Amino acid sequence: MRFIKILPVIGILFLLVMCKPQNKDMNNSKQNEILNFIPLDITESLPVNPAMSFVQKMGTGINIGNTLDAIGTETWHSGENGWGNPSITREFIKALKNCGYKTIRLPVTWAEYMGAAPDYKIGACVFNCGKCPNRMDRVEEVVKWILAEDMYCILNLHHDGGHSDKSWILDAGKEPDRVANQLAAVWKQIAQRFSAVSQDKLIFESMNEVGFDDLWNRWGGTNGKAEAYNIFNMLNQTFVNTIRSASGNENRFLLIAGYWTNIEQSCDTLFKMPEDTVKDRLILSVHYYDPSVFCIADEKDNNWGFTDKWGESADYFNLNREFNKLKNSYLNYGIPVIIGEYGVTLKNKIEEDRIKWMAAVTKICLNYGICPVLWDTGGEISRHPPYVMRDSLKSFMDIIK
Repeated sequence: MRFIKILPVIGILFLLVMCKPQNKDMNNSKQNEILNFIPLDITESLPVNPAMSFVQKMGTGINIGNTLDAIGTETWHSGENGWGNPSITREFIKALKNCGYKTIRLPVTWAEYMGAAPDYKIGACVFNCGKCPNRMDRVEEVVKWILAEDMYCILNLHHDGGHSDKSWILDAGKEPDRVANQLAAVWKQIAQRFSAVSQDKLIFESMNEVGFDDLWNRWGGTNGKAEAYNIFNMLNQTFVNTIRSASGNENRFLLIAGYWTNIEQSCDTLFKMPEDTVKDRLILSVHYYDPSVFCIADEKDNNWGFTDKWGESADYFNLNREFNKLKNSYLNYGIPVIIGEYGVTLKNKIEEDRIKWMAAVTKICLNYGICPVLWDTGGEISRHPPYVMRDSLKSFMDIIK
C-alpha cells in the first residue's frame, strides 16, 4: 500500500512524553463502545505451537513505508528518499520503540538494485550513479538497528510486486518459471546475507500485494482463477524452499503472503500454505483496508465510492465477520496471522471515526492473537526529530490498553 504523507534526538525522556497516550477521560466512551462490539480475547482457546506463540509475542507493529520500498521507473531512480521521506536513522527506530511498538515491518524494494539474469546480483543501483549505497549493506544496517532495540523485524520484497515498469513479480502471470527463478535468486541472496541473524526476531515475508488480474478477474467470474492461484502458490513454495536451503535459516519464521493479501481471497480453498521442512514456522500475511471507501478513498467524488464515517453497528459486524474468516480458516488450525498493513487515509475523514476504526481493528487483532502492523508513511509519526505522534494515534493506543 502506498499512502502519500499529507524532525538530532532530544532525548529518550522527551520521546516518551511525545509518544505517551493522553486524554484518557475523553476516550472512555469510545473504549466502551469498542468493547461492546469486539469479541473477547480468544487466545487461550486457540491451538498452542511455536508459531502461534511467536506471533502473540510480537505485540503491535508499524511499517516504515514509502522509504526503502520506494521505486522509480526505467528513466528515474527513486532511492530511499525518492518518495519524500528522509533516510531511516537509528534515532527514529528508537523513537518507534519508545512509542510502544514491538515490531517493525521494513518494506524493501530490490528491483532498482539487481543485476541481470541469471544471478540477479543485488548491489548498487542499476543507474550506476555512484551515490547510492549497496542495497544489501543499507538494508542490513537498518535491520540490525531494529534488532539492537530488541524488536521484531519483518523484511520483504515490496514493490517488486507492484506496477512500476521496473517491478517484476506480476510478470509471473505470463512467465511463471522466469519469475520463480528470479524470486529464488533474490531470496537466496537475502537469506545468505542474514544467515547469522537471529531466527527468533527477523522474519522474512515472501511478497507484498500480489495477484494475477491478467489471468483472473477477481471482481467476477472464475475463468482463469485456478491458474492464477496455482502460480501464486508456486511462488510462495519457491520462497520457502529457497529460504530453507540456505544455511542458518532452517528454523526461521516465514511470513506467507495471501492472495492479494486479501482476507477473503486468502481464505479461498484454492489458496494453499506452502509445505515446509520444519513444523509450525509459517505465518499468513494479509492486509486490512476495509471498507475501502473509508480507508482508502479520500475524495468525495471517488467513482467507486466514498464515506468519511465509520462506527455503526453494521461496520462492527463486517469487521467481526472478516476476522472470523481468519479464525475459522487459520487460527483454529494453529496457523497464526499477521496483518502486515492496516490504516486509514487522513484526508476528508472524521477524525473520531478514524480513531474508532484503528482502535477496533487493533483490538480485535490482539484478542485473536494476531499481530497488527500499522501502515505509516510519516503521517501518523513524523519522520523528523522529535518524531511527534499524531494525536489520533495517541488516542487509539490509549483506547486499546
